[in-house]
Amino acid sequence: MISCTAEIKNRIVPGEARSSIASAEKFLLSCIRSGLAHSYDVTSRRWVKPYPEVTGYLLSYFADEARNGDVPAQILEAAARLIRIQDPCGGFPSFSNRHMLYTFDTAQIMHGLVSLYKRTGTESYLDRAIACAGFVCSMQLPDGSMFPVYDLRARARYAEKTGTWGTSLSPIQVKNIEGLLLLSELSGEARYRLAAEKLALFGRRNCTIHLTHPMAYCLEGLAAIGEMEFVRDQLKDKILPRLHPSGFLAYSPELPYAYVSGSVQMAMLLFKAGFKEESGQILAWARGVQSRHDSGGLFQYADAEGNLDHHVHTEINSWGTKYFCQLERLWSDCG
Repeated sequence: MISCTAEIKNRIVPGEARSSIASAEKFLLSCIRSGLAHSYDVTSRRWVKPYPEVTGYLLSYFADEARNGDVPAQILEAAARLIRIQDPCGGFPSFSNRHMLYTFDTAQIMHGLVSLYKRTGTESYLDRAIACAGFVCSMQLPDGSMFPVYDLRARARYAEKTGTWGTSLSPIQVKNIEGLLLLSELSGEARYRLAAEKLALFGRRNCTIHLTHPMAYCLEGLAAIGEMEFVRDQLKDKILPRLHPSGFLAYSPELPYAYVSGSVQMAMLLFKAGFKEESGQILAWARGVQSRHDSGGLFQYADAEGNLDHHVHTEINSWGTKYFCQLERLWSDCG
């Protein structure tokens, strides 16, 4: 159990955790529609963006948090749907374009399937996760980076030199370390750990902290493989100076809004790196975001006061809400 002082815990009102987790988990299970996680648009009041990658996150979360092996039926349904849509090569699409398979998305689904196998012992989950790993490892370059996309029509790996962090040779792929390490542990295959170690070297060389959400992915992968000193230094030098005392952490220094998932991810990393007071500040702000909508989910973009920001879109997403649950549980387990 990680120790926290009573003073720090009291600042974030620990008694609120149980209700906020219950509300957020209810949203997460509700967002699974026909086996895939969706975002919720608060303006149109409808579910949008069926998202295989995020479905993988929910598999991981509920497998880890299931009590006595009691994984929710919606999660088992989601796992079955993912297995049905997996390409024979092991990869997964992002959203609905079946011709473009994404390395990052596949790795997050891999982690979810391995987590379910660890919880339930169902061999098909492990088999499908191994297929995922074959695809993920086939996308790795000698420097440890990974091609982001495989184009089935062109039969070629694909990256954009000037593309966004989702389509370039980006350090977000370093998060794939988590699933590779877990699969290596459970399967006994050393090659998955070797791929993770190469990713870690790439991450140390290329991790820059500007946009909170993608760069949190890089730091999460490095933390998973034991690079906590590097992670702590990055947080101390690049994140703490940007953090407002209210807990607001802008998506990038020049923007007036936060990417809520990125803020909460950074709060988890701060907690694990020993910056608990700052982590608690972000948690308090995130609770304010959750309180702005009765669904229990958190907006994807929010302003300094926790209100919905309209610059990009008006959606509540499941991945940020999942991270919020994890952050609340970190604090709940804090002695």
